[in-house]
Amino acid sequence: MGRNKDTVVAGSVQARSQSGADTPLMIQYQSIKEQHLDEVLFFRLGDFYEMFDDDAIEVSRLLNLTLTHRGAKPMCGIPFHAVKIYIARLLRCGKRIAICEQVGEVTGKGLTERKVIEVITPGTAIESSYLEGGSNNFLSCLVVGKVKSAFAFIDVTTADFFATSFKTSDLAKNFSKELGRSRPKELLLPESLRTNKIVQNILENDEKIAVSYYPDWNFDQKVSYKHLINQFKTANLKSFSLEETSPEVAPAGFLLDYLQKTTITTTPHVSGIKIYHDDQFVMLDESSRRNLEITANLRDGSDKFSLLECLSHTQTAMGKRMLRNWLFYPLRNLSEIESRQNHVESFVKNRELLDFVHEKFSSILDIERLAGRVAMERAHAKDLQALRASLEIWLEVSETLKNNFHDIDDLDLTLARQIAGLINDSILEDPATSLTEGRIIKEGWSEKLDEYRNLHDNVNKILAEYAEEEKEKTGIANLRIRSNSLSGYYIEISRGKASQVPPYFVLRRALTNADRYTTPRLQELEKQINEADSRIIETERDLFIEIRSKISEFVPYLLQTAHHIAYTDVTSALAYAAVLHNWVRPLVDESADFIVKDGRHPVVELHLPGGEFVPNDIEISSDQDGTIPSFGLITGPNMAGKSTYLRQNALIALMAQIGSFVPASFARVGIVDRIFCRVGASDNLARGESTFLVEMTETAYILREATKKSLVIMDEVGRGTSTEDGLSIAWAVSEYLLNTVKCKTLFATHYHELTRMKHSALKLLCMAVSEGNGSVVFLRKITAGAAENSYGIHVATLAGIPESVINRASEILAGLQKAAENEGGVIIETSTVSSEPEKNSKMSATMPGLFSDEELILDEILSCDPDDMTPRQALDFVSRWKSALSGR
Repeated sequence: MGRNKDTVVAGSVQARSQSGADTPLMIQYQSIKEQHLDEVLFFRLGDFYEMFDDDAIEVSRLLNLTLTHRGAKPMCGIPFHAVKIYIARLLRCGKRIAICEQVGEVTGKGLTERKVIEVITPGTAIESSYLEGGSNNFLSCLVVGKVKSAFAFIDVTTADFFATSFKTSDLAKNFSKELGRSRPKELLLPESLRTNKIVQNILENDEKIAVSYYPDWNFDQKVSYKHLINQFKTANLKSFSLEETSPEVAPAGFLLDYLQKTTITTTPHVSGIKIYHDDQFVMLDESSRRNLEITANLRDGSDKFSLLECLSHTQTAMGKRMLRNWLFYPLRNLSEIESRQNHVESFVKNRELLDFVHEKFSSILDIERLAGRVAMERAHAKDLQALRASLEIWLEVSETLKNNFHDIDDLDLTLARQIAGLINDSILEDPATSLTEGRIIKEGWSEKLDEYRNLHDNVNKILAEYAEEEKEKTGIANLRIRSNSLSGYYIEISRGKASQVPPYFVLRRALTNADRYTTPRLQELEKQINEADSRIIETERDLFIEIRSKISEFVPYLLQTAHHIAYTDVTSALAYAAVLHNWVRPLVDESADFIVKDGRHPVVELHLPGGEFVPNDIEISSDQDGTIPSFGLITGPNMAGKSTYLRQNALIALMAQIGSFVPASFARVGIVDRIFCRVGASDNLARGESTFLVEMTETAYILREATKKSLVIMDEVGRGTSTEDGLSIAWAVSEYLLNTVKCKTLFATHYHELTRMKHSALKLLCMAVSEGNGSVVFLRKITAGAAENSYGIHVATLAGIPESVINRASEILAGLQKAAENEGGVIIETSTVSSEPEKNSKMSATMPGLFSDEELILDEILSCDPDDMTPRQALDFVSRWKSALSGR
């Protein structure tokens, strides 16, 4: 399809050959572009959207489009009918797009008026073509204060609106954590944060987020507070746990202001905000979330081979989004966990109900986003039909659910029936999506519309009836009503009947054999016939807007209904996974215990042939006064299953606290507040960080943040440096976790020397190996005790290392082992490590430190209790600190 002519200058071939800089069209383009310097300007020229200059160069590169020129100006274009495809691709690249349309009449004379009708950004996209159905499309904002910082994020398509705050001194860990959990598509920041090293270092590691900066005055606390109360239509924000001085107000208010100015529409469906804090959920730092492969694998970032893949049996887009949120925000509230478990168990016990819901929900569309489109006046007629069909399925399912879930009885299904009935009575089953095409409203809904349609569809019949009326009045039998493009409708009467023509007939044209007349009634009919098409389209548009407006009154109810559907979808999906994989309901309580019988790794088991996965037990507790150890030290060879064992237990804890059943024959999970996973590491060369530095950074974070209620899994700490350094660090880290943190820990290592540690809370575990006839078989079974060999040479053989290298390695190993036996070994009693400064000083002299003296001293100051010290002990503390800091 070719480009329409705007004017001779704007659209002709001749214009394309001009230098172009000072033509009226380019002057118009430049004036609009100057107002949208940060956006790619889609400039409408007939049937194409054109881009010029830097926009054209960048878009042609990103979208692989042909770059042409308008005179000296680079130029590229895309057809308007395919624009959504290209916009979606640009949004995924983090670009902002300004849509500039022709709003004036295209006459071919003069310059057509144009203006930007919409700005689309990664975080404000509304069209389903631009969105991922199973993920939220969050727009986020961070404001950093002197004492407190706040982070807010909103999905305008679903009305999900959240905010949290934290100490500015903890900005690094909290900002990274919040970005990892919310996964925003776009981030808005004050201009002053361009130079904030903490923020910039975090953003360097996440290139998928589109970041924009705005002058700091835009984040004014009072202005933001007004935005929020105006949006929520409340006198204050106390019902949302906010005061005018709350740190969450500034970023939340700016998000609303940004949405209104960018989308050029209202957002009435955003009627509240949820303020949350860390103590409500299990905390997972980004490294732990990534290592556990909860929603994405480490290989290609997809959800294949992730926990999400195992659980993702949801049937609706709403359910998919809720399941992701549950995985990002595991619960710590026992009653909420048990409520979810009860719903899952009801489906597990009633397979017929589970199959019924699973089948029916597959036809439910995204009610949440459909409601958002209705609220923002973006929904078309097909959207309303999709809403009706989905509500009708929910009504059918909810009747069945009432017999199994008591809380379903509280749902008001009357409104759902009313909304579905309204759409069913008014909207055609297969309507047009454009308001300029007609074909939207059903016959019988509007008498006025039916009259226009009758006139349009029965022109010949209506004219024939009128002709019969005139024949009876005038007695002229051969009277005919005809039409042509020049004269329109007319009555033709032969010359022989001229004497019978009544006075109200108006002569329009005299012919040789006949005369042509019109009448007031015929003129009225002609006007109605000629205007019928436009009247139909106009009336249908007005009626549709009226219907949509009426439905918009029920948007809060629709969003509530969408939440119930999503909740049912997720709990039934978890039940489906439990039935499919033979999982059990864990006992979740407030104890310090973590006990699992026949535990399995859900992801590994999913991708193995049935029955091949070897289950394992675990029994640890952070209550060191009891008989259950808190620290499991695991030794054994590579490829024997240590990492799988570590991860599976962390995943079981997480699954239990989202309300899911778990892969085991029995599980008792005491609620944990944090899950830490330090498994493997990689270089960050761009920032000058080696593998070992990354490993130590992650280890330091765990030691500082873990509490007694945490679950820590660590694999191969200290492997990135020399054997002596690595062993020393691994030993010191183990002692710190045993004596200071006292949390539930699983610690896998190749340093067999660590098995010499002695502590009442320490339990030695190893991966069982079967040797015989010169072969080695890894049984992948956890047993008590310490491994006697790492079997590294055996693994090297399996990998295909040349035989000569294998033989030489065996000789070297035998020599090293013999030397070690002659020298003997020293056992350090970990349980005897005292908190007294003299003994700790002796230990630190022989075991290399993980932290600097300053960091250790600060940690010791924070952990000591002056009230329990004698004057002599306090003096000794100060004296030792002074010696350490002075280097003596």
